[in-house]
Amino acid sequence: MKSGTGLPTSECICPYCGRKASHDEFLTQEQLEYVKSVAVRKVLAPELSKLEKAFKDLERSTRGGLIQIKVGTSSFNFPLRYYHEKELETHVTCDNCGLEFAIYGVFANCPDCARLNALVIFNKSIEVAKKMLNLIGPIDKEEKSLIESTLMGALSSGIASFDAFGKALRLKYPEQLPSKPKNLFQNVAVLSEAIKKSTGLSIPDLIGKDQYEFILKYFQVRHIYEHNMGVVDDDFLKVIPTLSCLKGRKCPLEQAEIEKFLNLLKDLGNKLMRCLEPS
Repeated sequence: MKSGTGLPTSECICPYCGRKASHDEFLTQEQLEYVKSVAVRKVLAPELSKLEKAFKDLERSTRGGLIQIKVGTSSFNFPLRYYHEKELETHVTCDNCGLEFAIYGVFANCPDCARLNALVIFNKSIEVAKKMLNLIGPIDKEEKSLIESTLMGALSSGIASFDAFGKALRLKYPEQLPSKPKNLFQNVAVLSEAIKKSTGLSIPDLIGKDQYEFILKYFQVRHIYEHNMGVVDDDFLKVIPTLSCLKGRKCPLEQAEIEKFLNLLKDLGNKLMRCLEPS
């Protein structure tokens, strides 16, 4: 954690399991060994030096007398137990309290305010997916397969980010989000029913019916590109019957529509978080 950011408190929260305790209870074994070596060097070494001086003074005071005291000493060595902090994988700034911290993995709770960082990571991931669309500009318009691949990459990246975001939410709010089906955040219709059952609001309630249908369409588009080379089949038409004219043909991909989809997906993620999070 970066000191000077976040809440003015000495209490910390484990970003992984949520345990609360004083900040000095979260030291690693390596950090403890380092602290002990510093303490020994700063406290014990000076005291031993004083003791050595006292014996030397005693030796000098008996020099030439009937009884002489000889003192032999060896140098004391108190090395510091140096260590290297382990490399963490994700750097985050909490959007609630401003704490800057780093974690293993991707999703975790803020060590100061306990807010889940999933929304921060999700929003960043969607922005990265949108930047992928900018790569299309320099591509020759004749390179249709390369353009299609780039568009599909942005679409798949956005949906993968939403799915990962959903897994983090399910761990945080198990009472509001069911454990089954496993791919809940890849099935928008089922997700909408689950959200309505726990909160009273469906996805159309959150973002509007037209936007919901647009998102639903592109989840299906991604599915047929992943599993059927982009060709519209009967399974696709069961969900999106309005595109029956494309049966047996590849569903076209448009840059503007995929950008719109990513923006709507980001909006949906933010509204889901607010809907699930306790006030």
